Amino acid sequence: MSHNYDDVLSRLISYLDENLEEKPSSPITAESALQTDLKLDSIQSFEMVADLEDHYDISISLDNFQSVSSVGDVARLVTEVLNA
Repeated sequence: MSHNYDDVLSRLISYLDENLEEKPSSPITAESALQTDLKLDSIQSFEMVADLEDHYDISISLDNFQSVSSVGDVARLVTEVLNA
């Protein structure tokens, strides 16, 4: 089953909407920066990745995760892993 970017993105945005302690001033989009807009710290980022891995039954290497800075980057990374 192939997963597309838009599905992963919408899942990720709902996840963030439900789990962020501090709600951002504007709606979460693919362009939202994880650290500056959403104020995610490394622990929250790690929890997000762990939840995505559980939900999709995948494994994301933390090395790959170093290069992500926006919500869209995370969705792209998850989509790549899912379709690899």
